[in-house]
Amino acid sequence: MLILVPLLILVAIIVAIDQLYFSDITPKDTSSKKELQQKASDMNATQKYLDRYIKK
Repeated sequence: MLILVPLLILVAIIVAIDQLYFSDITPKDTSSKKELQQKASDMNATQKYLDRYIKK
């Protein structure tokens, strides 16, 4: 029975480390505000091009 105590402590430490380092399941949005604005600007320019040249 005394052998189980260190084993349980070891398992608890492993679970705690796992929760601390790997608890974030969702991916983080690493895009900066400037990158998002550039992407929006590019999409807007593409839409304007389509509106001007393709739809005429």
